[in-house]
Amino acid sequence: MILVLGGGPAGRMAAIQAARSGEEVTLVERRSLGGQCLHDGCMQICGLNDIARMIRSAEQAAALGLTNGAPTVNFRKVMDGLSAIQGKIAGILEEETREAGVRVLHGAEGAFRDGKVYINGKETAFDRLIIATGSRPTIPDIPGITLRGVYTPHTLKEMKDLPGKIAIIGGGVMAAEFAYIFSAFGCETHILSRSSLLHQIPDRLRREAMKDLGGIVLHQNAAITAITGDDGVTGISYNGSTLAVDCVLIAAGLSPNTAMIEGVAKGPLGEILVDERFETGVPGIFACGDIIGEPCLTPIARLRGTAAASNGGVSSPDIALAPKSMSLGYEYTWYDSGEEGGTSIHFPGPAGPGTFWSVPDRKTGVASIRVNADDGRILAFAEASPVAGVMGMYLAYLAKEGETVGDLSRLIEVHPTSDGMYSLIKYTAGYLKNR
Repeated sequence: MILVLGGGPAGRMAAIQAARSGEEVTLVERRSLGGQCLHDGCMQICGLNDIARMIRSAEQAAALGLTNGAPTVNFRKVMDGLSAIQGKIAGILEEETREAGVRVLHGAEGAFRDGKVYINGKETAFDRLIIATGSRPTIPDIPGITLRGVYTPHTLKEMKDLPGKIAIIGGGVMAAEFAYIFSAFGCETHILSRSSLLHQIPDRLRREAMKDLGGIVLHQNAAITAITGDDGVTGISYNGSTLAVDCVLIAAGLSPNTAMIEGVAKGPLGEILVDERFETGVPGIFACGDIIGEPCLTPIARLRGTAAASNGGVSSPDIALAPKSMSLGYEYTWYDSGEEGGTSIHFPGPAGPGTFWSVPDRKTGVASIRVNADDGRILAFAEASPVAGVMGMYLAYLAKEGETVGDLSRLIEVHPTSDGMYSLIKYTAGYLKNR
């Protein structure tokens, strides 16, 4: 019998793969299926971001005199509606998983110690184990971090009402996404980053993202020394001063959720070490998903789960194919092959669906590309637009396959479009040909 610990993207796909191969499979999950992606991560951001964009679009129309007034958010209704839809999605995942032949054991905590598996403290027999317990929010070691009014993406639903003033700890994509949401919801929003905000993304994309984050107060290179308050949060201290706030949201990244796993080799961040078949140093014990470390991306977790269950029958995914993404007012996507050099060209985004009324503010997004000047191969790209995510998925694959801007210049666009990459590719192909 194959035992799978964790019902997130990696564990669920591992269980389905094994069951469809004729194995007897039991999946152990402490809550409903879907994991962090559904309950605390991607889908939570999607639901909240949809409302935030709706508000920002209405504000823009009102500022141009096109409509009268803009909506305000009913935060509790939003959170209740979010939970209801997440429940429906979880039900669909449950049905799909059971139909594949997987036995799902809910409300159960799994642990691995000394070569044995324990479910709710009881030793359980197995033939092969797949550990896919995901990741958890990284919690910085700061005095006051356990005060009432300190939240993580996992506890956000406990927030009763919108705060007047919120501090977000973090400097990456997660912090930026939550900052955009809370600012659109009408909160005075502060980001405290220990370095530069979004320093991990291409510079041109970062400059575009800062337009979406224009109403947010940034405190960069902030050395946080304490979260203050008695019964609850009243402030956050950094760089020798204290900022009065109503609550704090920790959005400082993810760490492998491996506290309940002992007896397998781990890396410096607690990630489980595996070989190319996703097998640990203990025969018959496999691990996949966020628990084996970066990148903590849902598509990669699904592919790794499928590969881990196949016991070598399915190739490990090539993570070089994976573009990165972020959701603010626009979608942001970027990809880098790692190959140095090349020629870089960028264009502003065109007027189209989702950008037309942004033309007066010159905020239609951006597309940039870096190509090999000799053969036109795509080495890197970045785009901010309402449709950048889908473009990034396909273009990253084509770039990895060695397609050139000359090859892709034969595409015929869908019109109208707010995608600036199409025009940029055609221009770049012509530039290389005629230079």
